[in-house]
Amino acid sequence: MSLGIFCVLFPRRCISNINEVMNKPIVSLAACKSYNPEELKRALIKLFADLGGIDKYVAKGAKVVLKPNLVMGKSPSACATTHPEFIKQLAVILKEHGARLYVAESPGGPYTTARLNAVYNACGITEAAAETGIVLNYKTEVVKKENPDGKLLKMIELIKPLAEADFIINLPKPKSHGQMTYTGAVKNMFGAVAGVFKMDYHLRMSEYDTFANAIIDIFLCVKPRLTIMDAVMGMDGNGPTNGKPKHIGLICASEDAFALDLTMLNILGLDPLKAPVMKQGMLRNLCVNNISEIEIKGDNPEKFFVNDFCFPSASSINDNFLLKPFARFFTPSPYFLHDKCASCGDCARSCPAEIIIMKENKPYADLTKCVRCFCCQELCPADAVEMRRSSLYKFLQAIYRAIMSL
Repeated sequence: MSLGIFCVLFPRRCISNINEVMNKPIVSLAACKSYNPEELKRALIKLFADLGGIDKYVAKGAKVVLKPNLVMGKSPSACATTHPEFIKQLAVILKEHGARLYVAESPGGPYTTARLNAVYNACGITEAAAETGIVLNYKTEVVKKENPDGKLLKMIELIKPLAEADFIINLPKPKSHGQMTYTGAVKNMFGAVAGVFKMDYHLRMSEYDTFANAIIDIFLCVKPRLTIMDAVMGMDGNGPTNGKPKHIGLICASEDAFALDLTMLNILGLDPLKAPVMKQGMLRNLCVNNISEIEIKGDNPEKFFVNDFCFPSASSINDNFLLKPFARFFTPSPYFLHDKCASCGDCARSCPAEIIIMKENKPYADLTKCVRCFCCQELCPADAVEMRRSSLYKFLQAIYRAIMSL
């Protein structure tokens, strides 16, 4: 089936008749306006009920590994990471059913015990774990795991607690993403790869569709059993770490992470073909092609539609017939705001291409060798990196819009 047909088959508000086809992936939606503990717990219990009950997933004594989005050490108020109260209330429910709980994650940057400790503390996870008895992973071993379903990656080195886990619950957060446009359920499994290997993938697979396929391969290798998304608050704009908090007001769950992402993109108003991971998932027949092929349980998704969610425009260049031949010249480049820079050097240490150097405690980059992975922006704790395009791009984009409006 062609991509053009995908576009035709994806009307944003095509919600009717969703129960007509059997064997559809199920996505459950539950309204949750805040991180109030009682409200969160009620919504989480509702999600489990829609999916067949907690006992379907958790037996007494079961070891359950939670994989949140802890991309870097950010306060929960920044909405860049899975909220600790969300994790806490999920833990309360799972422990009531006898589960033994663990948290495992590889944040951006070096995969070290010190960095894990700093990120857990900054994100509020240390306190949540102490209150609920969750065991936090501080070990930094990686293990090789065969990946027969991989398209590009047939062998992947994963962090040990996720590689050897029997039952994983994926706990992503919906955010804009400078490179992949959107990050959610599938993209969250990139955190199963230790920091140094993340940098290698960024460097070797810098073309966006190629990198999207690598992300999908990693997801298929980890295979989380269930995904529960913290969408009380998301992030738009300069995501995935330095954007603006965006209220969405729900939590959602599914055994099918691709279907969950497709549902969230429908709510946020983004054509899935503009999100490389979703587009490649469709091309690989890992995702249904439109929202009508998903069985939505719980609340109606129309209650949560966001009409002003701001996604980065980086991906639109390949859909623009005027600019596509010159895409490599017009892709955004990092611009360092030295007046905001904290002189920490994280951007230089996290650069896969090793093109950033510190001069007088400020970063400078050789942009002719930049792979446009945006790691410097993503991991900057001071929000001191912007992605900017040339004046020529802006001029041609204006011409394109004028032509399309005729």
